[in-house]
Amino acid sequence: MINYVICKQEKALKGKIVTSIVLIFSFLFLFNETEPFLPRLIVFIITLLIFGFSTSYKISSDFNNQKLFSFFGIHFFSAKLDLDFPDYISIFSASFSLNNDWSTVSALGTKERHDKVVVRFFKGNRNFTVYKTGRYEAAVQKANELSALLNVEVQDMMKE
Repeated sequence: MINYVICKQEKALKGKIVTSIVLIFSFLFLFNETEPFLPRLIVFIITLLIFGFSTSYKISSDFNNQKLFSFFGIHFFSAKLDLDFPDYISIFSASFSLNNDWSTVSALGTKERHDKVVVRFFKGNRNFTVYKTGRYEAAVQKANELSALLNVEVQDMMKE
């Protein structure tokens, strides 16, 4: 029996786009023979590290939780994740807004909104988002896995 659930954290859309573009340019820069090879290689490796970096939450049945840091899905470091044991788990829709003032995207508007389905642990009036996705089915599946693992009730606010 599995005694933990992994909740992989999604990267922001802007982050995916920017790192993809920079990765492509750094790869093409590798073939620029007018510059020394070592700096080109270093730029490419750093970009590749940023592109492949991800974080996840590992929720354990004994509630000895960890934040996992991975590179292309290969775990290389973990840190203790301090969470309160939840009274209940909730699934609901949330809208997240990001500021566009910092870049050239500001010409398209000052705010960017993303609708997501989130899974949160609730303890009293405090909460912690353990999973965020664009797909309702994925959120329900993750909440049910966590519910079975921790023997905690799931409240699906999307159905109410």
